[in-house]
Amino acid sequence: MNKKKLYRSNNGVICGVCAGIGEFLNVSPWVIRTIFLVIAFVCKLVPLLVYVPILLYLGLAIFLPKHPHEKYNDVFTFLNSFGEKEKRRQVTDAKERDIDNKGEK
Repeated sequence: MNKKKLYRSNNGVICGVCAGIGEFLNVSPWVIRTIFLVIAFVCKLVPLLVYVPILLYLGLAIFLPKHPHEKYNDVFTFLNSFGEKEKRRQVTDAKERDIDNKGEK
């Protein structure tokens, strides 16, 4: 039996959280986004709950894993590209040899 797992989706608008939940539940991501916005507006009416939807979304964006077989173009991948220096490969199987002016051994 193949169990479905909850992943962030690459088809998302910001980080793929709502799209990932939509794919997991087999509903349109726009339904999940609409529900999230309704919850956000309701929480805005209660002063203590203003930041709950934002923190919930950020928490899910950080802790939900990316799908292992997809390439991601989300906000976190974009921001991480600024912090990375160009990675160099280390050559470990090279053999040194002398070459004369004609390019021969």
